[in-house]
Amino acid sequence: MSVSVQRAAQPARFLVVGAAGYGVNLLTFALLVAAGVKYVLASVASYLVSNVLMYLGNRYFTFRLGNDGFWSAYARYLLVGLVVVVLNAAALALFVEGLGLDETLAQVPLIIDGTIEVPDALE
Repeated sequence: MSVSVQRAAQPARFLVVGAAGYGVNLLTFALLVAAGVKYVLASVASYLVSNVLMYLGNRYFTFRLGNDGFWSAYARYLLVGLVVVVLNAAALALFVEGLGLDETLAQVPLIIDGTIEVPDALE
């Protein structure tokens, strides 16, 4: 496959990885809340699970970067993710405690925001 064809397919692959990460995040969150885990902790844990999966998916499937610089790139990716997860947890608490929304329903729009991360952190 030529480089130009691979690059043309990247946006679609990026969307597939993002959608899968969104689904994993929401499913993990719902399962943790159903198991009795407090919703803010469940939000953080589910985000971290999806963060790892999205990093791997984007690194190897979307951008096909290989193993060189894996850990240093993941450290940058995770740093961005930790900022996002703190902001999402605060917003989730505001939606649930302040507005009285259901934990899982309040999590849905927040995951969408957290699923879109800077691809440059992969390199």
